[in-house]
Amino acid sequence: MCDFASRNKELFNKLDIFMNSNDNNEKILMNTLHHAQSIFGYLPKDVQVYIAEKLHLPFSQVEGIVNFYSYFVTELKGKYKIKVCLGNACNKDDSPSILREFEKLIGIKTGETTKDMKFSLESGGCVGVCRKTPIVTINGRVYESVTVQDIPSILENCI
Repeated sequence: MCDFASRNKELFNKLDIFMNSNDNNEKILMNTLHHAQSIFGYLPKDVQVYIAEKLHLPFSQVEGIVNFYSYFVTELKGKYKIKVCLGNACNKDDSPSILREFEKLIGIKTGETTKDMKFSLESGGCVGVCRKTPIVTINGRVYESVTVQDIPSILENCI
């Protein structure tokens, strides 16, 4: 058993229970990946290899699904996942300044996670809530009409 698996044996046992309780159907891979990510918090290569072996699938098929769907993540994220929308509507309302302020206040660049695993910072395209831009989401909670001055109080809500 690899080092990651030996350190996370209990989590792999939970994954085994889930996989053993499902009928082998065409949805088993997606369901297993979703469940694995809920258990581990992400889908590192070791977990993907394990799932491929248990489901008797080529690793490339599992990896392809994980890489195709943006929902799946292969690196552990912080407790608070901050996403600043850079879609057209938000961008015209100066979302790049919002992103720079988050970077400054939490001390990481976009795409990074703080060393204490408290914050992850991402930017991306439209999140589909364009009525009051710019938009920031934290763990799915939507903040509308965000200004640079709002960011300290938004971060205080994460304490």
